[in-house]
Amino acid sequence: MKAIAKQIRLDMQRFSGAGRTWVGVLIFMSVPLIGILLNLVMALTGNDGEDARTALTGAVASMGIGLLVGLVFGMFVDFSNTAIRLNGLLPITRDHQVFGRYAAVILLVLVQSCGYAIFFFYATDSFLHGQDHWRDTVLFASGLFLLESLLFAVATPLFYWLEPVKAMIVFLALLGLVPIMALIGSLLPLDWGTFWNSIMRSLTSDLWRPMVLGLALILAVDMVSIVISRKVYARKEI
Repeated sequence: MKAIAKQIRLDMQRFSGAGRTWVGVLIFMSVPLIGILLNLVMALTGNDGEDARTALTGAVASMGIGLLVGLVFGMFVDFSNTAIRLNGLLPITRDHQVFGRYAAVILLVLVQSCGYAIFFFYATDSFLHGQDHWRDTVLFASGLFLLESLLFAVATPLFYWLEPVKAMIVFLALLGLVPIMALIGSLLPLDWGTFWNSIMRSLTSDLWRPMVLGLALILAVDMVSIVISRKVYARKEI
């Protein structure tokens, strides 16, 4: 556990680029804080209508996902300073590095999701237009936590397998398949709007259901991702 905790601290230092663990946390919290400040400016200037709030929420969520991509790249890129690059190798084993890296990102994304919850509750109107704004806030923050966790689980084995730039290209190519599949799906004789709306109504009818299903999905995907990362990293020369 001590080795994993040390790896978590080292990865946060690498991400912050300042040799301070708390700087990485502040960087991840900066996205929802920026959103709150922008919402305050919109309110003071009278430009805080529903459309503007929705656009701001979408922009803040996109910034958070972009920050996660930058986090993954920053953790795996080779630094010019050899001491910084190698300070996590010994006495930390490769398994400790893998587990510590996953734990570090989960912690950062969890902290960021708490910031998202504050941003959504105080600075936006509910996307789901429900009466229980607390529930909608939890669903919004949990959804972003699930999405960012899944993106990291998909990207990490690629970065253990390939060089950072190549891994990023492959990762972006995989993301590019999503709109292509959506385009292909739109050509099928199926009312996708009604289909997805029925699924969302079923999932969000209770708060416990999406939380349990989301947690189970994250655990399952992370376990598969960790197994792949460990096997790939074990065969890789340092």
